[in-house]
Amino acid sequence: MKLNFISVITKNIHQDETIHTIESTSCRLTQKHFDQADAIWVDADSDQGFFGEESVILRFANEALVDFLAIERHSDFWSRPVFGNDLQAVPNFTQMLLIHTPKDTYQCYLPVCDDTFKTVLRGTKDGLEAVVYSNFDGLKKCEHQLALVIGEGNDPHALVHDCTSLAAQLLGNGLLMREERKMPEMLEYLGWCSWDALQYRISHEGLLEKAKEFSEKNVPIHFAILDDMWADIPDFALIPEPHTFRELVNVMHQSRIKTFDGDSKRFPKGMRAAIDDLKQAGIPTVGLWYPTTGYWKGFYEDSDLVEQYPECFMHANPGRWHKEGEKIVLVKPETDSANRFFDVLAEQAKSWGIDFVKIDNQGYHKHYKNLYPIGKSARNIQRAIDAATEKHFDGAMINCMGMPPECLFNRPKTAISRCSDDFMPESKEWFAKNILQCSYNGLLQGQYYVNDWDMFWTDDEQAVKNSVCRAISGGPIYVSDMIGRTRPEILKPLALSDGRILRPDNSAMPTKDCVTVNPTKSGKAFKIFNRVGDCGLIAAFHVDVNQASVKGSISASDARLLDRDYLYYEYFTKTCGILKAGESFSFDLENRDTFRLYTLIPYNQNAVTFLGRCDKMIGIKAIESIDGNIVTLKEGGMVGFYSTKPVRVFAGERELPVKHENGYSYVVSQENECVLRFQPIN
Repeated sequence: MKLNFISVITKNIHQDETIHTIESTSCRLTQKHFDQADAIWVDADSDQGFFGEESVILRFANEALVDFLAIERHSDFWSRPVFGNDLQAVPNFTQMLLIHTPKDTYQCYLPVCDDTFKTVLRGTKDGLEAVVYSNFDGLKKCEHQLALVIGEGNDPHALVHDCTSLAAQLLGNGLLMREERKMPEMLEYLGWCSWDALQYRISHEGLLEKAKEFSEKNVPIHFAILDDMWADIPDFALIPEPHTFRELVNVMHQSRIKTFDGDSKRFPKGMRAAIDDLKQAGIPTVGLWYPTTGYWKGFYEDSDLVEQYPECFMHANPGRWHKEGEKIVLVKPETDSANRFFDVLAEQAKSWGIDFVKIDNQGYHKHYKNLYPIGKSARNIQRAIDAATEKHFDGAMINCMGMPPECLFNRPKTAISRCSDDFMPESKEWFAKNILQCSYNGLLQGQYYVNDWDMFWTDDEQAVKNSVCRAISGGPIYVSDMIGRTRPEILKPLALSDGRILRPDNSAMPTKDCVTVNPTKSGKAFKIFNRVGDCGLIAAFHVDVNQASVKGSISASDARLLDRDYLYYEYFTKTCGILKAGESFSFDLENRDTFRLYTLIPYNQNAVTFLGRCDKMIGIKAIESIDGNIVTLKEGGMVGFYSTKPVRVFAGERELPVKHENGYSYVVSQENECVLRFQPIN
């Protein structure tokens, strides 16, 4: 893809502190073509040094377009989709831009963060610009920094994958693609997070009470996350009783950590005893939350860790939660300091019996402004987090609040990363925001990581919709129900009896016809897809601001499947049918409480087609193997199939009664009856 640059300008600051833009005679762009896409490097010099967030600006000639999708970094920590049909509307701090052209092709602009400078996109009245900056005023050289990967193609999903893959290769920092990362085995099961359930009241006693509820309700929760507010934070004494959620959060964000240990009142026997008892109560795996900054406002000057490891800490720039002139003590983002700091935290957590960690507040690099270039601070911090996690927890970690480019492009190994703002219960508005944020972030972040769609409640009015999203997401599934309020029936369709989730292969993403179209204003159903081998999964939702009925259609191409015949099965209506090659079928969603989940399975009219477990949302994943007419399941249960001929079904020597419903047939085997033999009757 040939880029037409209108101009390349550098910005510096003179002694009169007036910003001058000058046509650069000391800036060189290198554009190189690769099989997947093109890449652009920037070399620039400035005698006065580069200042602010506009060190080098690349201006592009206007492109004709039908519409666009921008992945915008809308806060220091999170990204979200923005749609438009004019490049002037591309938001500042855009992390990826996908343009749908009048030729019905797609163009992908992927700005990256290299080892010193990072690049973002923005729209102006003159068109599109790429802005390169370092977060460190006064640097005089921008040396061969990878700024952009760009490409064009007919398939937007393949295009984005090609561009992100090329970026990983060219950065040379160990960045892996999603398929190269290892999903922690312990997070392949249902989990629970303490946040909404307990918040400030998280305690030894409270954790055991929730574990008892899971046991009594026979809910196979395999892991628990001890979320925020477990630690010894002196300012927690300022939380009023009773308190509102906003009062609680305000105190949190105004607080520092004194010692990396549990609160002595709520954990009187210590963290090790609480974790041991939680495991004894039936939750075998326990994770611990903590932020990169120790706590939201860092460390006290005389905290245990600062006094014990002074070489690991520094005074950094205060943030929005600080008063004028207030100092903040944070880890020094140098290789040795960061490695030591995160190793100490992980080692202590491990000594308590912790099995994995959730490390929050990762996009905090504004605190290092003019102290370290953003590429350096981010690379050192992310590598240190990964190294400590690999050493103590075999890489088992949930990355959180870390969606900006400096985090995205600098994690070597850990697999899981949150892809949305915090879950807000009992809100249809939040649901629409969350599903758009997570699925569109799947296009970018999902290329590198297993996307974590965050916790949800099983007794929320959006519970079933949320469970569909988690089922198709391809990521971990965990809830945050308050004590006494878990509904087992919501979780049962998501997992096997031992709690193992039936997880699809990839990160869920919008279908091609939704990629650059704003689904809240399209008047059509919003569809996301995933895959299990050569089978497709498509979930359809009503998120249009207009409450009227919306229409949608289903085709094999929605799930990027080969053009052939498929058998489709819809989980909620329990309907089944044949989808011929090249064809599609239509459906209606009456309102925001109507949704669908389709599975598309390769169909051969001369053989039995197996649906898997019809009582599970991703039931096709419950099939372990198929050998002719013998199906091996991960666990017995309601097993669906389609055949043009009558079929007898056997579990060992026992013949199972065959029942029929809405175009398909099924049998119900015992849980331990995993090998079924299907015998067509001639």
